[in-house]
Amino acid sequence: MKKSCKECGLEKDLDTDFYKFFDKWANKYYTSSRCKPCHSKYKKNNPNNKKNRKNEKLKLRYGITFDQWEAMRKAEDYSCMACGITEEELGGVLDVDHCHTTGKARGLLCNACNTSLGRMYENADALRALADYIEKYKEGYK
Repeated sequence: MKKSCKECGLEKDLDTDFYKFFDKWANKYYTSSRCKPCHSKYKKNNPNNKKNRKNEKLKLRYGITFDQWEAMRKAEDYSCMACGITEEELGGVLDVDHCHTTGKARGLLCNACNTSLGRMYENADALRALADYIEKYKEGYK
């Protein structure tokens, strides 16, 4: 099987000329978009610092750049788009929420909102039913 390198544009063998990476978070293998020689040049010119690692991860997982992520954070005033808690209150940065069907980024959520959404299988009806349950039994079981 052949693949084109995004850097040099040459079509090369997928199995021998491209690196494979395992993303333990997504539990998937990915093939580098650059052939091995171009990947080596890229790594030489892009040191392994926190910003570059974050940029690579954002591109790989959600198709957005570090700068787009920063712009999203600023546009949302560094706050969770669901509950409104700020990064300052969290003591960390917000998570990128994404659609598990399309893989596209939707917005920024605190970890609690992001994992709750995932645990409810992104089902809006189930989330509404859970909110109704909380309202109905706020005084306890009757």
